[in-house]
Amino acid sequence: HQAKTKLITIWTLSRLLTKKFINLLKQAEDGILDLNNAAETLEVQKRRIYDITNVLEGIGLIEKTLKNRIRWKGLDDSGVELDNGLSGLQTEVENLNLQEQALDERISDMREKLRGLTEDENSQRWLYVTEDDIKGLPCFQNETLIAIKAPHGTTLEVPDPDEAGDYLQRRYRIVLRSTLGPIDVYLVR
Repeated sequence: HQAKTKLITIWTLSRLLTKKFINLLKQAEDGILDLNNAAETLEVQKRRIYDITNVLEGIGLIEKTLKNRIRWKGLDDSGVELDNGLSGLQTEVENLNLQEQALDERISDMREKLRGLTEDENSQRWLYVTEDDIKGLPCFQNETLIAIKAPHGTTLEVPDPDEAGDYLQRRYRIVLRSTLGPIDVYLVR
């Protein structure tokens, strides 16, 4: 509920800022507005102005003329078409937010199931893959394959082989570090 209220507040502020921006644009000399001046006049960060101009340009209401300058291509003064466009965009944003929320819930659910599976002592004996399982995957054909078993918190670094020094051939290295226990490394292929 709190996230939805915050979203509505953000949308209301964005809509208000957009209307102020459009009014400023309509009052601009020759219909051309300098975005730096707009940000200063409206007392907002330039990135907020760019957010607005990207949307307005995307729906064909403005066009860029020069760097940091835009021109109104627009509509009549009634603003009905603009309100319809904004309403459509609002609906699209709401739908995308609902989809994002559903995906976040699904990801959270899957993480919880995975955590339960890996922490369950009865399941742990079945959590493995065989060498043949790995070698049978097409993505690993004709590739060097190394398996690593290491404690949580282990760091893995792969230095750039082109910065390895004065060697005639590229030298690939893997650097593993752990303070919580031993690291096992296996050459699978």
